[in-house]
Amino acid sequence: MKAIQNSSGSLTPSAAADLTARLSQIIEGPIPFASLCEHHAFPFYGRVYIGYIPHEHIFGLSKLVRLVRLYTRRFAVQERIGRQIADTMVEILQPHAVAVYVTARHMCIQMRGVRAVAPHTRTTVWRGEYERNRALRAEFLAACGVGQRTA
Repeated sequence: MKAIQNSSGSLTPSAAADLTARLSQIIEGPIPFASLCEHHAFPFYGRVYIGYIPHEHIFGLSKLVRLVRLYTRRFAVQERIGRQIADTMVEILQPHAVAVYVTARHMCIQMRGVRAVAPHTRTTVWRGEYERNRALRAEFLAACGVGQRTA
């Protein structure tokens, strides 16, 4: 069983105790983050949602927060953050599926160049069963609040 050690603690998985945990999605979020754009050194901030379908192991929910912090507390680009989170989960847990949804506001867009006011950049990453199953992706995105109107 693989684990990753970082300044926030160990990312060691636990055994999936019962069969029902292995047959349903586990979704955590929103997990807030702040990072620095590696292109412009301007901050960007937002929320990450992580979903997965366990196989033999699960992460405690705090481990998902630690995983987000591992990849956002450095110079980064949003697209890579989602891929790194998904790939690390696949490497450690070997789940049936992993989904990562990241939404962020980038100060480089607001403060330089086009100077757009408060746009959101959204990225998704799919691994395993999420890549093949459109209904599973839709269920994950609905749980993340994507497509729901706010007042």
